[in-house]
Amino acid sequence: MPTPSSRLPARSSIVALLLSLLLPALARPQGMPDPAAFERTLSEAEVLLREDKRDLAESRYRSALPAGWLLLRAADQPRATRARVAAALARAHLNLGILQAQAGRFPQAAEFFETAATLEPDLPRLQYSLGVAYFNAQRFDKAAPALSRAFAAAPADADLRRMLAMAWLKAEAWEKAAELLRDDPRRDADPSLLYAYGLALVRSGHEAEAQAVFARLLARHGDSAELNVVLGQASAQQGDYESAVRSLKLALRTKADVAEANAALGVIYLKQGRLAEAEEALRAELRANPADLTSRHTLATVLDLEGRPEEALPLLRAVLEARPDFVDARYLLGKILLAQGSGREAVEHLEAAARLAPEEANVRYQLAQAYQKMGRTAQAQEQFEVFQKLKDKRRSAAR
Repeated sequence: MPTPSSRLPARSSIVALLLSLLLPALARPQGMPDPAAFERTLSEAEVLLREDKRDLAESRYRSALPAGWLLLRAADQPRATRARVAAALARAHLNLGILQAQAGRFPQAAEFFETAATLEPDLPRLQYSLGVAYFNAQRFDKAAPALSRAFAAAPADADLRRMLAMAWLKAEAWEKAAELLRDDPRRDADPSLLYAYGLALVRSGHEAEAQAVFARLLARHGDSAELNVVLGQASAQQGDYESAVRSLKLALRTKADVAEANAALGVIYLKQGRLAEAEEALRAELRANPADLTSRHTLATVLDLEGRPEEALPLLRAVLEARPDFVDARYLLGKILLAQGSGREAVEHLEAAARLAPEEANVRYQLAQAYQKMGRTAQAQEQFEVFQKLKDKRRSAAR
């Protein structure tokens, strides 16, 4: 029969075992998630994703995110644990982004990809996925930098190069788009690429080279509404408004809803002071292409010039909701609000415009006026001085 003393080692072993089970829980702060449980949940989500059970996988991923962020932000986590958690969170956000993209929810996909990039920027294909999500969300200003990073890692990818060229084109970085398309071996055989190249040349001021491109387009692919739009834009850029209007109207007769034709007519009529015709053309453009933020802003400009600022305000607010960094919309909205006596809100928009375009003299002048009306005399004087320096600088450059 065992004696009491012979049972002590067994009892000590039990106590040690109990302590080994209890101490990890006691060591964690109250309410702190278990890293192992967090990683198990993510593993379950990945299994569901491989089995194509997308809704269940998304639910598992989302349920795990709060625990992951708590663990990552905990100051007392070991470095190795924090690294594992950060990597797991990055993969979770990447996969959630892919799920959103597959469902056509591209803005939400881009948000998940952005978060993944802050955690682990070198995840394979992450920058490409981010760029494609922004491209499909029509946020070309954000798509182009992400696609540029992806292209730097895969410079032989011709399809990626073309997507990047289209992103720069849509972001109005005409020179960058033209450079990418200039040596594309498929360009002359693909009318859409040749058209994009010609458009980039026109907008970047290379009209002579553009005319040669358009001549090839006409010879190889025949006349088209889209081609006449670009020809009209090229003529307008050279100041030949009569030829421009003729080409643009021909485009509209060929295809009534062709993109940018009415927008270009609206700008031409605005420059000529034909405000009623400009309004009509711009409204027609927006009926056919309601996502055209530039036409929305131009229409707001026309309405303001026609003495109808109240109608311009909702247009400008809609533009800024979709694109907060649209400087001209910020400026015009601030200017209208200032004229209506809404000084505080006017200052907010004009300050934002000044941050976005610090060299724009007109913005500085309006901001000075706004500060003056708000009784902020010192700031008004500072902005008037900046305005005068910018005017002097521009005058010297023109000599």
